[in-house]
Amino acid sequence: MATALSHRIVALFSVLLFACMLVGSTSGTAHAADGFKYWNYFHVKGGKYAFATTGPSGFKPPNGSVEAYRYGLSSSAAGLPPRAAATKYTVDDLCGDTKAKSGQKRVGVLIDYGTAADAANGATPPKPRGACAVVPAAASGQQVLDSVADIRVEKQLVCGIDGYPVSGCSVTVKNPPPPAGQSNVAFTIPPAAKSGDSPAAEAENGDGGIPWTLVGVVAAVVVIGGGALALTRRNRVA
Repeated sequence: MATALSHRIVALFSVLLFACMLVGSTSGTAHAADGFKYWNYFHVKGGKYAFATTGPSGFKPPNGSVEAYRYGLSSSAAGLPPRAAATKYTVDDLCGDTKAKSGQKRVGVLIDYGTAADAANGATPPKPRGACAVVPAAASGQQVLDSVADIRVEKQLVCGIDGYPVSGCSVTVKNPPPPAGQSNVAFTIPPAAKSGDSPAAEAENGDGGIPWTLVGVVAAVVVIGGGALALTRRNRVA
């Protein structure tokens, strides 16, 4: 009787062990899920990157917030964040003296084009950059991005930013490798805009604030006046 009971216990233990092995192998297979190479979209909240639960067209960033994008391979529900601490660049860092008028909002944007390992067909990713968007208060995240970059949208998905990548959208990668450790990189920050001055106005102004067009007119008058004076003296001598 004891021997039969022992055999039953051993048999039950073997079944349980097999079940555990089966669950373990199943979970391992699930862990090796497909990866996707695409533009990961984040909101900066509480000093952290929060992976967006909706596309930029369905979200309205608040005034003074920072939006972030990173292109690359992700196989995690947390997405692939930009290569900079979420606290590194604030809206004031990105916008400087640029102000929002009544009915507008000011939103900072971080764009990380990713690494050469994630590039398609040997392309060279542009350097990460920051930008400042001044848009209507009701603007969506997509409209914010569109105001500071050229975007390619397919089926309400942002598939390309500034022509990168040239084609494709959310490329599936079978059996993706484990995420590689990456160091933070510096983002190119736009020069702080001067209040009341447009880029065109700044380009026309000299160091002393005098328009170059006015300087040219004055110079022309001086040349013409000098020529007239020389001609008058020549006539008197003759």
